[in-house]
Amino acid sequence: MALNNFLTSGLFFDEHERKIQNYYSLVNISFILSSLALLYAAIHNYFVGEFALSYAELGLIAFNVVLFLLLRVKREYFDYITTILCTEYLLFFNLLILFNPPSELRHIWIFSYPVVLLYFKDKNGVYWLAAFIATMFLFQLQPFVQTYYSLYQISYLALALIVMSVILQLYRKKIDEDEATIQKQKQELESFSQKLQEEVKQKTKELLEINQNLEKQVEQKVNELLNKDRILVSQSRQAAMGEMISMIAHQWRQPLSNITLQISSLQISSMLNEVSTKEVLDKLGSISNTIIYLSETIDDFQTFFQPNKEKETIDICKIVKRAVTFTLPRALAKDIFINFHCKNSITINTRTNELVQVLINILNNAIDATILKHPTEPVITIKIDQNEGNDSLCIYIKDNAGGIDEEIKDKIFEPYFSTKGKNGTGIGLYMSKMIIQNHLEGTIDASNVDGGALFRLKIPIS
Repeated sequence: MALNNFLTSGLFFDEHERKIQNYYSLVNISFILSSLALLYAAIHNYFVGEFALSYAELGLIAFNVVLFLLLRVKREYFDYITTILCTEYLLFFNLLILFNPPSELRHIWIFSYPVVLLYFKDKNGVYWLAAFIATMFLFQLQPFVQTYYSLYQISYLALALIVMSVILQLYRKKIDEDEATIQKQKQELESFSQKLQEEVKQKTKELLEINQNLEKQVEQKVNELLNKDRILVSQSRQAAMGEMISMIAHQWRQPLSNITLQISSLQISSMLNEVSTKEVLDKLGSISNTIIYLSETIDDFQTFFQPNKEKETIDICKIVKRAVTFTLPRALAKDIFINFHCKNSITINTRTNELVQVLINILNNAIDATILKHPTEPVITIKIDQNEGNDSLCIYIKDNAGGIDEEIKDKIFEPYFSTKGKNGTGIGLYMSKMIIQNHLEGTIDASNVDGGALFRLKIPIS
């Protein structure tokens, strides 16, 4: 940025003045290069004893500095300064031809003259070129100073300069045409941009109107979703109540059968007059214990269906055992073995009843799948592993009922999706996933392993 400001003489140019800005940059570069060349020549001539030339060259450097500073004052001085520079170049190049032999090849600097004219003098450059060629011939024809270049060599240089000037002029014309095309395209782009801005404003206005309508639609959809959630929760509760009644029936069936057998035995003994007081008391005591067991079962289910508002610290084995206790009678009735042995005690801080509800739901699904597929040796295996970081644990529940069909494996956690037909609600696994993710801050997934379905529950320990 500082270099660009230096080369443009500290003046400001807008986008339509790129050509003038390039002129200023070239003029300033010319000042710098010519001053360096003059400084080198002045030092060289001083040491070889050409003091007059050395002082003259220092004077030219001072003159360049004055022009350099003058260029930074007003733009109106640009034409005058470039005229002076072109005059300096004309004299300098002719002196090179006059005092240097062709073998030193110093005349190659002459070929930079068309470039200078092209930028400094624009269309008037042809007159300066004609003047330069004329002075070359005049210097060669004058009798006062010996010249090293022949008339043929001067003519060759003149022809080369004319050819180069023509090529540069054609190139300059091409640049101007390209620049005009760019300016035209820029104007079209600005017009398009303005039109685009107007369209954007119009679209923004339309979007605002759509937004307002969309907010109303979103509000309606949110209310619909809330209603659906209420229906889901209601259906989940009804399904849970159905599961509870089913589990109570399984829990009560054997004890009630025992009570019936005890009463029938007493009735038969009484009819045969073979009952003793001790036998009556023993059987009444057994019936009383069975009734106590039934009462405790009701208490367990009542506690289970009261959701935990607060987390509690509990051994994970107790949670799994509670779920197994609820589902075991149903499994045993179908000769299904539940394989669970808690080896390590792991204490977690969680919502116990909600986790038990999820485990019961998965175990019941495993029992249903086993009943449907009826494998040779039906077994459901439960395993608990603690992660290496000790920040979470995994509960694995696996059956050997053939696994989940690949076509539906990605859908089993979706609401209302069920493989049980009319007997299924399709919300059990969905609610289980919601409980694990939203209430227990864990994850749940399912996969097929070794001819069975494997459910993995990852639960944070605290």
